[in-house]
Amino acid sequence: MTTIGNYAGLVALTTCMALSCEVKAQMITANKHSMDTAGNSRLQDASRMGRTAGAKAAAFQELYDYEVSTKNLNDEIFPYQQLLHKAYVIMLAEQKIITAQEAKTILGGLATADQQAAANPALRVYLPYEAAVIKAIGSVGGKMHTGRSRNDMDNTTHRMYLRDQLLRIMEAVADLRSAVVAKAAEHKETVMVVYTHRKEAQPITLAHYLTGIDESLAKCLDRYQELYARIDQCPLGSGASGGTSWPINRQRLGDLLGFKGLVNNTIEGAAGWDHITEMAADNSIYMSNLSRLASEIQLWSTDEYNVAELDNSFAGISSMMPQKKNPDALERTRKAAALTAGQLAGILTSLNGIEYQHSGVRLMIEPKSLDAVLAATHTMTGVVRTLQVRKETMLKYARENYSTMTDLADLLVQYGHLDFRDAHEIVAAVITKALDEHLTASQITPAMINAAIEKKLGRKLMIPVARLADALDPQRSVQRKTGTGMPAPVAVEQMIVSGQKNLTAQTQWLKTQQAYLAAAVEQLQMLVGKY
Repeated sequence: MTTIGNYAGLVALTTCMALSCEVKAQMITANKHSMDTAGNSRLQDASRMGRTAGAKAAAFQELYDYEVSTKNLNDEIFPYQQLLHKAYVIMLAEQKIITAQEAKTILGGLATADQQAAANPALRVYLPYEAAVIKAIGSVGGKMHTGRSRNDMDNTTHRMYLRDQLLRIMEAVADLRSAVVAKAAEHKETVMVVYTHRKEAQPITLAHYLTGIDESLAKCLDRYQELYARIDQCPLGSGASGGTSWPINRQRLGDLLGFKGLVNNTIEGAAGWDHITEMAADNSIYMSNLSRLASEIQLWSTDEYNVAELDNSFAGISSMMPQKKNPDALERTRKAAALTAGQLAGILTSLNGIEYQHSGVRLMIEPKSLDAVLAATHTMTGVVRTLQVRKETMLKYARENYSTMTDLADLLVQYGHLDFRDAHEIVAAVITKALDEHLTASQITPAMINAAIEKKLGRKLMIPVARLADALDPQRSVQRKTGTGMPAPVAVEQMIVSGQKNLTAQTQWLKTQQAYLAAAVEQLQMLVGKY
C-alpha cells in the first residue's frame, strides 16, 4: 500500500516530469539571471527584497525556524534518559543490589542501545529501549529496572530537561536585559512622551522607559530563579507512587544527576506537576511582558508615530507594496507570546481533569513552546540593540501635544495658591480653547490662563511669561523630576547602575548553576568509565 508520504513524493515526481521543455528552459534562464558574476545566488532568501533587501538577522530567522521545527519531546528527553540509566545502574551497584560485573554488563548494553537509538527513533522510548538492552546482553539487562517505574523516571527526565531549558531561557533574558540597559545609557537625555490608555500623558526620557522594562525583566528572572529551586528536586526512587522495598539510595541518585534536592514524598514524586505548570506560567508572564514591549515599539514605528524605525535586518516587506517595511520581528514575537499562553492554558486544563496521581492525561511543556520563548527573546534583543530612534520627533510630540499640562496645573497651585482640583479644571478649559484655536501646547499664553481663572474663580492671575515657558518645556519637566525612579537623568542613572548590579548577580548565579550541572555530568561519565 502506498503511504501518504510516498504518495506525495510520487505526485511531485510526476509533476516535475510533466514540465514542458519550454518551461524548463524558462526556469534555466531565470536561474542564470539570479546569479552574480561569481556564480553565487542573489536569491538565497526570496523574502529579502525591496526596502529590506539586506540580510535577515540570524536571531530573527529563529522566529521562522521554530514554527516549522519537527523537534519532538521524546527526542529532547532521550539524552536525559541515557544519563538517568547510567546513574541508576551505578547506584544499584553501590547499594549491592546488583554486582559490579552486572553493572559493567548493563552499562555495556546501554552503550549498544544508545548507538542503535541514534539511528532508530523508536528506541528513544523506554520499553523498546529496554528491550534493545536485553537483546544485546541478555536477561541481566532487566535488572536495571529494579525498584523503579516509568512514572518516576519520566518525572525525573522532565525535570532534567526543563532545568536545562530554564537556564537557556534565563541566559537569553539576561542578554536582553544587557541590551536594554545599554540602550538606556545612550538615551538619558532623549525626551519623549509616556502614554496611558494610548494617549499622551507626561514627558519622560527613553532611558526612563527602558529602565522600567529592565525592572520588569529583572522580576521575570527572579521568578525563574525561584522556580529553578523547585524544579531542581529529584523524584527518582518514588517508583509508581508508593516507593520500593529495595534499599535504594535516593540522595545518591539526585547527586549523580546534578539535583540539589529531593521530592520527598513518593506520591508527590509521581503525581506532582505544579513545577511544570509554574514554568508554563512564568513563560507566559515573561512573554506577555515581551509582547507589550514589541507592541509599543510597533506603535512607535508606524507612519503616524514615526519616532522609531526597525533595522532592516529585523523587518519584512510587502510582496505587493514597495513602500512597506513591515514590523515582522515584532508581530512574530507577539505571536510567540500567544503560543506560550496557550501552552499554559492546555496544561492547566489537563490537570483539572485528573486526580492527584500519575496520569498520562497531563500535558508537558512542548519543545516548540520553549523554542518560541528563546526565539522571541533573541529577536527582541536584536531589535533593541539596533533600534533607530528619532529624537527630534519624540521631543516635538512632547513639546506640542499637551504632555506638560500636569506641570502647568502644578504651577497654578504653587504660584497662584490654587487647590489642585481647581487648577486641574482651569487647565482643562485652557486646553479646550487651545484645541479649538488649533494651538500647540507651547503656544498657550498667560492671557488664556487668566481668562480661564476669571471665569472659574472670579479673580485674576497673570503668570509670568518665563514661569509659564518653564512649566510648558518638556525638557525642564523631566529635569525637575529627580525623585527615586523618576525620569530626570540623575534618577535614571541610579536605576541603570542598580540594574547593572542586579544583572551581574543574576548572571553569576546562572553561571554557577551551569557549571554545577556540567560537573555533575562529567562526574557521572567518569564513574561509568570505571566500570
